[in-house]
Amino acid sequence: MSVAEAHTRRSRSGQALAEFALVGGVFFLLVAAIIQFGLLMWSANTVTQITRDTARWAVTQSTTPCDSTANRNAVGAQADLFARQWKLLGYQAGTWTTAGSIASLTGPGVAADWPIPSVAPGGPPLFNTDCPPSNSSVAWSVRIQVNQPIPIFFPGLQLIAPSCGVPGYCLSSTTEVRMEPKAP
Repeated sequence: MSVAEAHTRRSRSGQALAEFALVGGVFFLLVAAIIQFGLLMWSANTVTQITRDTARWAVTQSTTPCDSTANRNAVGAQADLFARQWKLLGYQAGTWTTAGSIASLTGPGVAADWPIPSVAPGGPPLFNTDCPPSNSSVAWSVRIQVNQPIPIFFPGLQLIAPSCGVPGYCLSSTTEVRMEPKAP
């Protein structure tokens, strides 16, 4: 092998290494973005499922759920149970706060509202309380909201991600379910 051939061979291997460094970096960044997007989509579906399950559970309760802190905490405890059951990414058992209403939920946690039904949309309310009767004699609805931060490892996404007051990408889901009155 001549000196010129050896120099050409080393030059080509150096060129291949430089090309791999350029293409490899973009490739690994693309793979990381796909993984992060997949985790976010999985977590979004899980948060939505937890919210729906909690709302369905809340409408089946025979007690007036909004008349005491203990009953609101029961909604939070049930959401915690569903979060553990569905293995929500980044969730640690018992870390959610139970807010008094959806408007007061500012960080990770769960909140429930029982909006007062009206005679017609935009009309006067049927009742002067925000708690449905415990005998389920009136159609009512329950609205549940869950906020959960999801860990982010993709570089730079932390700068544009919505926050729940703690590190991570804040996912939020709200579900409203109608409580039907008991048949006479």
